[in-house]
Amino acid sequence: MSNQNHFIGRPNTEFAPAYAKYYFDRTIGQDNLMLTMERDLEQTVSFIESLPENKADFQYADDKWTLKGVLLHIIETERIFQYRALRFSRKDHTPIEGFDEGWYAQHNNTDQRTLNDLKEEFYDVRKAGISLFRGMTAAMLDEVGTANNSPNTARNLGWMIIGHGIHHCNIIKERYLVDTDEIF
Repeated sequence: MSNQNHFIGRPNTEFAPAYAKYYFDRTIGQDNLMLTMERDLEQTVSFIESLPENKADFQYADDKWTLKGVLLHIIETERIFQYRALRFSRKDHTPIEGFDEGWYAQHNNTDQRTLNDLKEEFYDVRKAGISLFRGMTAAMLDEVGTANNSPNTARNLGWMIIGHGIHHCNIIKERYLVDTDEIF
């Protein structure tokens, strides 16, 4: 596609669940969805590469996910948001059920995962998402659908993907790396 101007535009909170504003706010100052997705891919991969292996199975409290669990949550949520964006962009107005992130975490097999393979999976999932969004027109990006009983658009979901990842990377920095010499 030669004209990529349709990727310029912030999320539309009128067609977004209330919780999405928090994720949108993590991306303030950015206005090009594709450029931001690509930049965030590089930053997140670098961040995951910097994580100390001895923190991979660390939980900062008994009822919290391990660091690997947080990374897998980012990946799984991105996949779900990409699926929703695909459906909305194709004018599929069938309501989509929500998902229970806690249930997913209980059944995700993080014990058998490494930080490196989670980094590779994140990279693959984000690259697939970039390809998905790159193929959308402005009308496709802004088609309204319903997920988890709330209206949303593919454009909003793209910004939510980025903001959700930033949120959880900040949680990792603040709560999982407190006893390390890592400086971010």
